[in-house]
Amino acid sequence: MPRQTTLETQADETAAPQPDRPRRRMTLRDLFYGLGFVVLLIAALTLGRPYLTPIAVAVLIWFLINALADALSFRAPALPRAVCTAAAMGVLLVGVLAVIQIVARNVGALTEGLAGVDERLLAAANQAMAAVGLAGPIDLEAILSGYDLEGVLTRVLSAARELVGGVALVFLYVMFLLVDQRYYEAKLRALAPDPERRAWLRATLKHIADETRAYLWLMTLISLGVGVATGLTLWVFGVAGAAFWGFLAFGLNFIPTIGSILGVAIPCVYALLQFEDPSRLLVLIPVLAAIQFTAGEVVLPRVMGDRLNLSGFVILLLLVVWGAMWGPAGMFLAIPITVILMIVFSQFPRTRPIALALSRSGRLAEPLDPVEDRR
Repeated sequence: MPRQTTLETQADETAAPQPDRPRRRMTLRDLFYGLGFVVLLIAALTLGRPYLTPIAVAVLIWFLINALADALSFRAPALPRAVCTAAAMGVLLVGVLAVIQIVARNVGALTEGLAGVDERLLAAANQAMAAVGLAGPIDLEAILSGYDLEGVLTRVLSAARELVGGVALVFLYVMFLLVDQRYYEAKLRALAPDPERRAWLRATLKHIADETRAYLWLMTLISLGVGVATGLTLWVFGVAGAAFWGFLAFGLNFIPTIGSILGVAIPCVYALLQFEDPSRLLVLIPVLAAIQFTAGEVVLPRVMGDRLNLSGFVILLLLVVWGAMWGPAGMFLAIPITVILMIVFSQFPRTRPIALALSRSGRLAEPLDPVEDRR
């Protein structure tokens, strides 16, 4: 009996839960290495801007094409995937050509809308100078003589050449991404020979791709609605180049907060220069602000749900950081890239705290369970 009691006691001690091992505390060396990694990453992104920006744009366009192809496949299941992808590319190409045509047609209208504004501005400036006792009227020719028009034209042509080259490079990247995507399954088998791990990795990648496509697709539809509503409003108020301002509102809507402010401010400044009676702006500004508020605070949260679960402070910080690294293109790409990173970070235990820190509500969807996914 004593022997049995001793064995039972040993078994109970073996079966008893062991206390949790204390977590390793962050040391000063860990903090130093972490800050160094962040600094090196920012430096690499800044220096690689000419090469990384076209790649990021191409990846987002690739996601958007696949989202359009998925929508066509859902509507017409009998169509092959290649046909749906080609149709999606055709739709996107038609949209780009339509945008180019809209901009080209409205350039002349924008110029005509400001006819005579230079004389009004000079007259107002001369009156203000006379009121404060400054001598000498302002002459338009004297102002233009201080600018190097040839240098300005050279810079404009250089920027146009870089834009054309960038568009061609993005097009090539997108084509190669579309061609190579049929080999992704074979690459996945080679990277993850274990069936269980491969099933989990396939489900995780599919979830990331589906969420990213849904975000880009819904954001494009919401921005399109904002652009159409803005263009129609400005057309009703008689603002020249209403279609151009609608397209500008469509593009700026991809930039949260700052894009909404600019989508109202820029066309209103133009309308102020065009209208001889500025009192019309008292109605125009609230209408445009209501469109942006409805899209950003009512439609976007209801449609997007948790896909844009970003803190407001984080959004502004991201716009500043990415804008400093990649310029205006970085501001357009900041939120889509961060949303993709949040989706990726939320799937892995080690990076999930980063996703929680970036989120607005502090709540994230649970990571995918490989067992449930196989079922």
